Amino acid sequence: MIHSCKMSRLFRVALRRVLLAILAGLVGVSLPACAPRVHGPVKVVEGDSGSMVELRMGDQVQIVLDSNPTTGYVWEVASPDLTVVRQVGDPLFKPDSDAIGAGGTLTLLFQASAPGEQVLNLIYHRPFEQGVAPAKAFALDILVRER
Repeated sequence: MIHSCKMSRLFRVALRRVLLAILAGLVGVSLPACAPRVHGPVKVVEGDSGSMVELRMGDQVQIVLDSNPTTGYVWEVASPDLTVVRQVGDPLFKPDSDAIGAGGTLTLLFQASAPGEQVLNLIYHRPFEQGVAPAKAFALDILVRER
């Protein structure tokens, strides 16, 4: 037979453990709702041209386009004034193979810098060819909302 003092002590210990477990569960459930959004950039590819992305201030959009700089063609921003996004860093070219003259993908990164909506236009052209239409074009409608 267990003495009543021991039983009440065991009961208090068990109750404390149960309450701590409940509290830990409640804190665990509420923390993700309070935590800032943590995710990578929104990724779009050439086939997404003409679509819209919605960003929050500080979010990034990564644009991945087919490219072959050895042909003289480059992707350039054709939008006159970017107001809702700004380009981050330099474009990054990744060849598809080690072969000389291999094509690949060009990755451009933009960050939402002001609320609003704007179409980001990119053209694939040879800058040294004046009066020649671009070989390709890419357009992305970007909507930036406040946090």
